[in-house]
Amino acid sequence: MTESITDHALVARAGALSSSTRLESGPARVLLQTDQLRVLFIDLEPGRELPPHRPETDLVLAVLDGMGQLLVDDEIRPVRTGDLAVVRAGVARGLRCLEGRLLALAVVTPPPGPDDHRTTDGPAWPDEPVADDPADVIRAEHRGLMAGVADLGRLAGVAGTLDPARLSLELEATVRFLRDELLPHAAAEERLVYPAVEGVLRARGGATNTMALDHRRIEALATDLAHTSAARNADRTDAARLLQALSAVVSLHFDKEEEDYLPQLGRLGAAERKALVAALRGHHGGEGD
Repeated sequence: MTESITDHALVARAGALSSSTRLESGPARVLLQTDQLRVLFIDLEPGRELPPHRPETDLVLAVLDGMGQLLVDDEIRPVRTGDLAVVRAGVARGLRCLEGRLLALAVVTPPPGPDDHRTTDGPAWPDEPVADDPADVIRAEHRGLMAGVADLGRLAGVAGTLDPARLSLELEATVRFLRDELLPHAAAEERLVYPAVEGVLRARGGATNTMALDHRRIEALATDLAHTSAARNADRTDAARLLQALSAVVSLHFDKEEEDYLPQLGRLGAAERKALVAALRGHHGGEGD
């Protein structure tokens, strides 16, 4: 015999289902059960969990909304909207919510018996390893770049008063800073940091798109400045305009990153943070330690 919360079918948004099916007795609701499987809708609030247990059942878990942690044997895996997990029978599993609300759909086969959810003397959540915050690495890089960024504004203010030879030397040094330090930093962010932020924000190519557009603008200004610098007699007015624009764009870009985007990296799992920190430090040969 088949049992479900509807007679024939269920079509609903997960959020609406959450509010309409919440049970006083716990965070999981049986949507469908047959002799072969049980389908559960899981609704966890922050700090709540499905305790670790080791049933003789296979599990397929789809995260519908939110973010949390999935225990698989003795390893903690971060999970968020769109993630899918398969855990075989006899392997310990547990699920807990980190923030907001975690909604998930679980298919268990065969349907578990009373002993399958026994948690006494069973598996437990291991201590999560401590991992450095990748945002700290990025902020350290920003601090290392700020002297060069401040120099953009300084040079913009005095470009009209410098003799041609001195201005040429100053512009050459500025172009080297942009080419060798600032633009590689921007490229590393697009390759390593922005995909991580988009994953946390459940976006694909949109959450950090405006930041990448900032990088394109900085690249274009840096190219124009290099052309101005290479001229026999650099145009003071043009140089000052480009330097002022670079100073404004880069400063605002750093502010947006540090206030809006870098805090999102703290929502990554410990393993993800560790991998990102290693990649960032590897790109800079250990800088930012």
